[in-house]
Amino acid sequence: MRKKWLSSLGLCLLAGSMTSACSQQDGESSAVAKTEADQPVELFFYSGGGDTTEAFDARFGDAIRRKFPGYDIKYIPVDPNNRIQQLVTAGQRIDLYYGSIGVFNESITAGLQLDLTDLLKKHNVDLNALEPTLLEAAKTVSDGKLYGLPVFNNMMVTYYNKALFQRFGVPFPTDGMTWQQTLELARKLTRNDGGKQYTGLVVSPTHVLRMNQFSLPYVDPKNERATINSDLWKKMYETYYTEPARDQVYKDRIAALNNKLPYKDDFLKEQSLAMFVYLSDLQSILPAEMANLDWDIVSMPVFEDQPEVGSQPYPTLMSVTNMAKNKDAAMEVLKFLVSEEYQTYAAQNATVPVLQSAAVQNALGQSAAFKDKNLKAIFYNKLAPLSAKSKYDNAVEKAYTKPLVDISTGKLDLNSALRTAEEEANLAIAQEKAK
Repeated sequence: MRKKWLSSLGLCLLAGSMTSACSQQDGESSAVAKTEADQPVELFFYSGGGDTTEAFDARFGDAIRRKFPGYDIKYIPVDPNNRIQQLVTAGQRIDLYYGSIGVFNESITAGLQLDLTDLLKKHNVDLNALEPTLLEAAKTVSDGKLYGLPVFNNMMVTYYNKALFQRFGVPFPTDGMTWQQTLELARKLTRNDGGKQYTGLVVSPTHVLRMNQFSLPYVDPKNERATINSDLWKKMYETYYTEPARDQVYKDRIAALNNKLPYKDDFLKEQSLAMFVYLSDLQSILPAEMANLDWDIVSMPVFEDQPEVGSQPYPTLMSVTNMAKNKDAAMEVLKFLVSEEYQTYAAQNATVPVLQSAAVQNALGQSAAFKDKNLKAIFYNKLAPLSAKSKYDNAVEKAYTKPLVDISTGKLDLNSALRTAEEEANLAIAQEKAK
């Protein structure tokens, strides 16, 4: 296994001191929890990533309820009629918000941000136990303050359907493959067989841009202009979107999906997708669906001129909001989620933890239903450096993803698409500035 990225990004996944996690001074913590347990505590959670109630419970809810049996933990499921701004406008309280670094800014846009510095000191949260790169990422999206803490991390890997490879006599992918090698495999699997359309390779369209391997930001931090109209962005769009879709069968699949790119359902439900480049926690958030699939994982493909460099880290941050009715109770929950107790539990269930503790890191996958899978693939590549984040990223991303279907089907020339996306992204930035 390649480990060079451990020192370069400070993740210390396989080595490091047995640093106590964020749960020191247990006596004081217990006293705070006991004081709050004497009062009715109701905490509302909301996810920027749109988790289902089942996913929230599996990830956080069940563990929190076991730890704080006196707390009433409620999750607000996301649907088109209760996005965060609509909830805030309607007066719905959100005590704790969580979202990936790619969407966390929406909580700030909605005005829910709270600098946690004083609460962290009050509750004796040991920030030194956290992986410093992820903590710095949290500060990057917090205007230099600290609006949230990382509670788990993600990278991108390649999931593959073993049954499809065996059916069509194609060798399985392996760790360390380049994009070119992966695309060649995909061409052998993109076919129409028995009246069913099979697709060789699909990437998660937004994640692969947010976590791109060249660490390009959406917005240039110096001039606050979109970066998309460049050679490196063009190279990635060609690799991620136009090349996999060159076969007519792929284009036919897009048409069958009402002009949408193949995605999770093709891999999990239809079982017509051979390789899916997605976040490393898919088996954690959708265990039942994955259990119905004969699958494994390998490392994310790499570019030949940038060997061994995978995706950027993609931490999910959780915040206590300024709406929180009982901020101390909410902080006790957040403190638990970054403790060695919870992080070990999460790691055992194949969630990438956020602590430097070697004991926690080495627990990865030990209790997971899929512990026999190639989980080392998660750490095979070096992580790309985290790109600069901007308060305009959410608005700009819409322009970056808008042409994906048209460039995949060949309806739109890539150069023209990137120029148009640049114009639309810069217009979105200007509109955000004018608000």
